[in-house]
Formats: sequence, C-alpha cells, structure tokens
Amino acid sequence: MNELTSKTLEQIVDTEKATKDLVKQYEEKREALSADKERQIATWASEKDAAVTAFQQAQVDANQKVLQAYQAEEKAKNDQEIQELKDKFQNDLPALVSVVISEVKNSYGNR
Repeated sequence: MNELTSKTLEQIVDTEKATKDLVKQYEEKREALSADKERQIATWASEKDAAVTAFQQAQVDANQKVLQAYQAEEKAKNDQEIQELKDKFQNDLPALVSVVISEVKNSYGNR
C-alpha cells in the first residue's frame, strides 16, 4: 500500500503542478490579451481623434471659404452702391449748387 500511496501522492503532486502551470499560462495569456486590447483601444482612440480633428478642420476650411465668398459678394455690392451714390451726387451736384446759391441770394441778397 505504501507504493500505491506513493504513486497517488505523486499523481496528486503532478496534477497540482500541472494545474498551477495551467493557471500561470492562463494568467499570462489573459495579461497578454489585456495588453493587446489596451493597445487596440489606444490605436482606435488615436484614429478617432485624428478623424475628428480632420473633420473639424475640413468644416472650418469650408466655412472659411463660404465666409470669404460672402464677404467678397457683399463688398462688391457695397462698392457698387457707393459708386452709384457718387455718380448720383456728381450728377445732382450742379442742381444742389444752384439751390444753395439761390438760398444764399434769397437770404443775403445780391451784396
């Protein structure tokens, strides 16, 4: 029975050692997978940040182009309106001068 007990104890020790080795392998594999997962998450986060930044910059660029086009259009309208007012003033200037001269003559006479 001593030999049987010895073999049984040996099997128990071998089984326990194999179990510990399996637990160690499992922990190592779990840590490796966890590290891989963390690296993948960091990569995805970085890619997401880059995509968001690129999208935001594209939006800013598009808005800037629209703004510049609007400003150019408004400037052209304003310049045209100013020119029309200048032309109207120049055309009406002789009549205005005549009215002013007439009013001065009426007020002060021909002195």
